[in-house]
Amino acid sequence: MSRPILELARCTVCGGTSFPARVPGCRHCGAPPAQLRTEACATPVYLQNFVTVHAPLAPGLKVPAVIGEVTLAPGLVEEARIDVTDESTLVPGMALAPVWQSDAQDAAGSWVFRPLDTKVAA
Repeated sequence: MSRPILELARCTVCGGTSFPARVPGCRHCGAPPAQLRTEACATPVYLQNFVTVHAPLAPGLKVPAVIGEVTLAPGLVEEARIDVTDESTLVPGMALAPVWQSDAQDAAGSWVFRPLDTKVAA
């Protein structure tokens, strides 16, 4: 079985990127799905900021959980779960790798992000 690839949608009209790849249209210019092309997300991605949450913000979210904003592409920042035991190892700008995590309760699974190292992106 091949490893899942984190994919984005690139608009052929405006060049903007959207996530997830199967969106109902371009989030930048509103172009229809037929104008979007799927492409792999360049990695690593970078952490912008983060917070530990103590209340389940989404069904199935185990708390406490670290939630961060990650830059998936220029101009595309998304909230995601950061796969760490606590936020003490995180610094804004650090490189993250997307990891597909299967969930027994959610057959589809979800993306989480793990730190690659503690170097801050230039």
